[in-house]
Amino acid sequence: MKPVPFLAALLVIVAMTMPWFTPGSKSPEIRMFLATSPEKGPAEGGQGLSFVDMAKGIYLKKDALKQDLILNGGAKTLNILLPLVAFPLIVLGAFMGLFNGKFGHAIGLIGMVILTLSLVYGGSDGGSLRIGSGYLFAWVGFSLGLVSSVLSK
Repeated sequence: MKPVPFLAALLVIVAMTMPWFTPGSKSPEIRMFLATSPEKGPAEGGQGLSFVDMAKGIYLKKDALKQDLILNGGAKTLNILLPLVAFPLIVLGAFMGLFNGKFGHAIGLIGMVILTLSLVYGGSDGGSLRIGSGYLFAWVGFSLGLVSSVLSK
């Protein structure tokens, strides 16, 4: 086991508990696929959304997800489905990175790219989000782990 990829994977796992996004506007309602969590309701001023909060908000709101898929259809369906694919890839990449650095970090980076694409092309209605420290640390952890794994051979 190589120490740098292992520590990079640990960094990503710790980053999952940090805020990934914070509301960027004073709008009372930020309508986006990750702007609410089941327990906390809409995101508020200084409150950040961690990876865990976003996953809960997406996977525990099955009725709202079905309704969004039916009502939006077409182009918006892709923006709803991309995060459903990205979250398992990020989790799988982080835990695989602990033991198999190159493949785990590559899977995690693919998940991060998909999540980023869903944010860029999904946009938000009536609000904006700012990137938080957890999101940045996840990118750094996956990138550092992959580069270190590839260069160490």
